[in-house]
Amino acid sequence: MKLPKLSIGNIKLKNCLLLAPMAGISDLPLRELAISGGAGLVYTEMVSATALSYNDRKTYKLLKTSENEPMVAAQIFGNNPNVMAESAKKIQDLGYKIIDINMGCPAKKIAKVNSGAKLLEDPLNIAKILETVVKSVSVPVTAKTRIGLIKGQIVAGEIVKIAQESGIKMLTIHARYAENGHSGLPDMDAFEQSVVDAKIPIVANGGIVDIKTAEKFLKIPKCCGLMIGRGAIGDYDIFKRIQAFFDEDKLLSAPSVSKRISWLKKHVMASVAFYGEEKGLVILRKIIPYYIKDIPNASQIRNQFNKFTTLKEFNNLFSKFK
Repeated sequence: MKLPKLSIGNIKLKNCLLLAPMAGISDLPLRELAISGGAGLVYTEMVSATALSYNDRKTYKLLKTSENEPMVAAQIFGNNPNVMAESAKKIQDLGYKIIDINMGCPAKKIAKVNSGAKLLEDPLNIAKILETVVKSVSVPVTAKTRIGLIKGQIVAGEIVKIAQESGIKMLTIHARYAENGHSGLPDMDAFEQSVVDAKIPIVANGGIVDIKTAEKFLKIPKCCGLMIGRGAIGDYDIFKRIQAFFDEDKLLSAPSVSKRISWLKKHVMASVAFYGEEKGLVILRKIIPYYIKDIPNASQIRNQFNKFTTLKEFNNLFSKFK
């Protein structure tokens, strides 16, 4: 089995392996690591369309890119079609070639503003948002959704139809229900059922952490690619391993502890350069567990890291990892 070829509108990607948009995680420093690991396309963390409409400085910071990102897509969330369209135009003006619409975030604070997965309760508004955004920009528009809100309530098939009728160029489906967040197994049967009539590229997301889980999705007809989120944090070569396995019949080894620590050190330096010393360390506290899993005394290391505010403290602890 070879990896599918994936194009988004007139944009041909180098491979069909994508880094997922992750709130508070897929910032510029992490995206650059994913690109070095072989990702064919990376996404910004989701940004508020409303905040962009007010020209919020912090929101524009989230949209900053670097010369090391040959292709990056921006994801926006919101519930007002006109505000979403206005923000999409601003993002296009920044030079982005792909704009993505979030319809799958399960976070309560996003649901409170009737955005993210909450949109699945109102298919008519989804159609209006997609149509309005597509008409407002000249670059390809994609979208990301969930199988449904609660188990047994499968709405992704309807979203596929709405998306392709609205001019969406690619749809990513997270094969878990919104109520499950990022835990539990993806509902493969529901995913396959939802995409059977798809006429646009469908990318699978949810629980992809290795070649075995990747293969389960790729065997499903109409699956045109994989979007990897938490499975790529601290393991950026997952993209290279998947591509090598399917396209070259090579089985590459998983990263060693020293490789993960090497990535962590690069991430810390890039984060400090991007945010400043203290914030650059603080912002990594939520993902330090991905780097140090399986290391003896990992919980103790994490507790120490969570108190760091200077590079000197970090270097003193991690200098012993060779």
